[in-house]
Amino acid sequence: MRAKRIWFAVILSILIAAPLSATAATLESIFIAYPTTSSQFAPLWFARDVGLYEKYGLDGKLVYIQGGSILLQAMLAGQAHAAQNGVAETAVAILRGGDVRMLGVTSNIFPYTLIVGKNIKTAKDLVGGRLAVNRLADVSAIASKVALRKLGLDPDKDVTMLQVGGSPQRLAALQSGAVQAAALDFMSSLRLSRLGYRVLSQVSLNYPYLGPVVSGRFLRENPAAAENFLKAFVEAIARFKRNREEGIKTLAHYMKSSETDILNKAYDFIATEFYSENLVPDAEGFQALLDEISEREPLAKKATIGQVFDLTVLRKLEKEGFFKTVFKR
Repeated sequence: MRAKRIWFAVILSILIAAPLSATAATLESIFIAYPTTSSQFAPLWFARDVGLYEKYGLDGKLVYIQGGSILLQAMLAGQAHAAQNGVAETAVAILRGGDVRMLGVTSNIFPYTLIVGKNIKTAKDLVGGRLAVNRLADVSAIASKVALRKLGLDPDKDVTMLQVGGSPQRLAALQSGAVQAAALDFMSSLRLSRLGYRVLSQVSLNYPYLGPVVSGRFLRENPAAAENFLKAFVEAIARFKRNREEGIKTLAHYMKSSETDILNKAYDFIATEFYSENLVPDAEGFQALLDEISEREPLAKKATIGQVFDLTVLRKLEKEGFFKTVFKR
């Protein structure tokens, strides 16, 4: 009898586990990259935390690849299928022949803050100093140059830009005195401001800033998975906006913070101001961005939205009413 009970228990456990195994087997593996640990990437992490990749049939594996330009190289090498990345560096990569495509724009605000060391009082004090960016070709560098020009400085002559890494690394470099300034995301700048560091310039430009990206090969060979990635990501944005408690929990976990006031302010900014409910790129803003990057990339002068973006999936989802449904318009 004891042997029969053991055998029955084994059979029962197999039957119970079988549906779970079958479900797991049907999930399509997809590597999703992000270029910095910044509060602005919260919905990408949030999608995993609340099971949205699985909802759309994906086994979403998040991969941190420091710097937008390095992330794109990894995608071209087949090491990632999808990402959220800066529009500026992605556009340059595409114009230079890179086989990646943007699926839309999730933010039309360029939200960098130029924070300076406590001994820096005016813009002139930065002359001859060092400024921390993620990578020299990414959006943190572009934002820094824009901020410096607004302050009357020549970014190519008056300061030295150092490739330090993501927001946590830039924050640490400024706190240690290794640099005199850093372009930081909203949440990191709040942290430093509370510690007495000064905001020298706030860069909030009407440029397309971030958007979902997929490799061209992935989009051609597996359009259904590319569509499911976009669905999961967009629904994550919508759910993040509606669920304050869940959203703050994700921010606290990935930004390694327990600062309630800062987490609340960061959530408010991301949920109400930063993330858009319409992913269609704005023509005027896109042209303004092209004008900015054309200084180092002549091909940008005559670039078009159609060269950088493949809006096929986006238009399909719009026609099907997906955006109206998830954003509950």
